[in-house]
Amino acid sequence: MTHELRFLERLRQGVASLLHAPLSLVGLYAERKTPREQYAFTLREPYPVVEAQLHRLGFVRNLVSSLKYRAYGTPPETTVASWVRYPEGALTSDHQLHLALYAGPDRSTTDVYAHWEPSWIRHPIRHYRAEDVDAQAGIERARSLFEESDIEYAVVPAEDRIGIDASGTEGPSADAPIG
Repeated sequence: MTHELRFLERLRQGVASLLHAPLSLVGLYAERKTPREQYAFTLREPYPVVEAQLHRLGFVRNLVSSLKYRAYGTPPETTVASWVRYPEGALTSDHQLHLALYAGPDRSTTDVYAHWEPSWIRHPIRHYRAEDVDAQAGIERARSLFEESDIEYAVVPAEDRIGIDASGTEGPSADAPIG
């Protein structure tokens, strides 16, 4: 990814964080939790390498996406990037494959979360309301794209990705509020 897009990603994250509280007063949002069931796979490469692979697979940076959190990790993490793929092109696709990337514990791996949803371009209201979001379809599509391109991935158990505390339970609940 170019330096300019990295800057825009940081700007998107900052703006979303600032807008979330005022928007939530009127029932809107700029930040959302990434559900556990959207975990697709882990790539054994740092996210800058993954981003180059995504670009080759036809994904584009999604700078209008809400800021995503993996709130069940300890501490809560924000995505390092949001990417989207339009199967029939941006202006004609009714749906999009949305990927949220999280840096692994030592930043040498990348966790990929996926969902299939209405295109924000063609169906902005359905998209914003998160209507017809399908995690399983997104995971299957993402895995298929990576397999067809001979990009290896691993499905890593949650306890190995996000850790288990001393009592043997996961970190904060997925329903815990974002601090």
